[in-house]
Amino acid sequence: MSRSYPIGSLLLLAKSQELKLNSRHIEAEIAQDCLDKVENTIQKNEVDEEYYILDGQQRTTSIARVFLNAHPEKCYYFDLKRMLKPDQEEAISQISKKRDSWITEGTSWIMEKSRGSSSPDRKNNNRLLRADIVLDQEKTDIFVGEYITYSKDFPKHQQDRTAGPRAAAQIRGIFETIRNYKVPIVVVESDSGIESICRIFETINSTGTKLTTFDLAVARFYPQPDLRKLWDNTQNQYPILKDFGVDGERVLQVLYLVTATRNKKYRDIEPTRSNLMSLTTELTNEEWESSSGSLAKTYEFAKAQGARPETLPRHSLLVSLAAVRSLIFCEQGADPWHDRENHDFIRRWYFSKVMQASRTQASNYQVSQDFKVLLEYIRTGKRPEIPTVSLDVEKILMLKPSDVCYKSLQNIFTITLRQDLLSGNSIKDESQLHDHHIFPKNAGKKQEYNLNKTMLDSICNRVPMLASSNQSLGEGYPEAYLKEIADRARKEGMLGDLKRRMRDCLIPGDPEDPQWADSFSTDRFEEFCRERAELIVARVSEIVGCPLQSVSRFSDDEVEDD
Repeated sequence: MSRSYPIGSLLLLAKSQELKLNSRHIEAEIAQDCLDKVENTIQKNEVDEEYYILDGQQRTTSIARVFLNAHPEKCYYFDLKRMLKPDQEEAISQISKKRDSWITEGTSWIMEKSRGSSSPDRKNNNRLLRADIVLDQEKTDIFVGEYITYSKDFPKHQQDRTAGPRAAAQIRGIFETIRNYKVPIVVVESDSGIESICRIFETINSTGTKLTTFDLAVARFYPQPDLRKLWDNTQNQYPILKDFGVDGERVLQVLYLVTATRNKKYRDIEPTRSNLMSLTTELTNEEWESSSGSLAKTYEFAKAQGARPETLPRHSLLVSLAAVRSLIFCEQGADPWHDRENHDFIRRWYFSKVMQASRTQASNYQVSQDFKVLLEYIRTGKRPEIPTVSLDVEKILMLKPSDVCYKSLQNIFTITLRQDLLSGNSIKDESQLHDHHIFPKNAGKKQEYNLNKTMLDSICNRVPMLASSNQSLGEGYPEAYLKEIADRARKEGMLGDLKRRMRDCLIPGDPEDPQWADSFSTDRFEEFCRERAELIVARVSEIVGCPLQSVSRFSDDEVEDD
């Protein structure tokens, strides 16, 4: 500000009765004498409107704390002597380069002092001038003149009578620049809708941390309810939500589906941003606990279906399940997922939905449709049609780790795995599982093997196993370590157990065949992947309970979660 550099514009929203928003004050404690000055200035400029600060609150807070002496714990002082040092340009350069610690730099102009019982206008023999004083031109000119004239900090001024006035003029010029500094503002008219305001938030934050719908809702409802505090308490109460990185928006989506259904808003039941923003304080307070609890139970259901934070197929599908659970639990006082028949059907439906080849519908629309279908089933017992899963060998070979279907297959591997591939130990804690490359991934870097790099990272070349086993195998090749496993099982008379273990892990071939391990040589890698893909198709068919529809190629129109 002292050099007239721009600090960016402030974005304001005109306050009105039509658009009621909750807000919070700038975190600055303005003394009464400073407040009187501000009010007098407002009256003099005939400004009688009030505004929300949409963007620029931190800048406004900083300016208020310094120039209105409004920091609750500190006072800021200009060091007049440092403002006259010949390394002034270097001081400003250091401030620009090291913003976070500029106050403590020895070359800075401003010093912070702890706020005591009194905070005098001047300190250190008038060398330090309290920052808010500089807004009063007359008092500032007097104080600067007195310091330059009577201070013993400038012995050279005794030899040059013009040095003192020049020094005083230099300091006064800096303060004059600060007093005349202009901050541009952009005002959003009060008749703008809440949706427009949300989009403005997104636009101004596009180069930084993007505001989520939940962030906007926090600002929309603050201070009652304090959604941030509610969400923090919820995550502490239900750690699984934190483990899976669930956004607080999911609770609001569940809450909206529940309340909209009770209010019979069947046509407009999509949990869109605008609908979430239209939730009332009363409904949010009433339904939060039930909605968040049901959401946590639904993530426990997903975890029981093999999902881990890194392999969860979709968050949006769980919103539909949670909303149904919340409604039914309140209506019937029972958890619908505890019923074995319901549980088994929902599991089939769940995997069929997440493994569909195409998800072209918008996420919020699909959440609404899934919710309606599930709710009718739980209330009436009328089972909806299980979605058709399009899956064949070619599609499986083309799947990427980021694909929803890929993650779904990882989940299916987990829930059907009873023993560790290497050790044969029982799988008791799925969180200890790591994904192992059956053929080592670095094999693609060796020219003598010339293995297909895409297939090396395919789901066909992955198997979950205990972390200790994954570490033990390292970059080993299956031809070697499977031979060792088979030899040990043959010696111990455990080939039958090994066959069951390999069947669970979807490893092709018969371990009782003495030549079994030879079939995993690198020159048969692609053949192995195709054989395993066929086993995966059969396993998925068992889970969803119906034959799968073949596809000629992998569909590229799958839409990820928003």
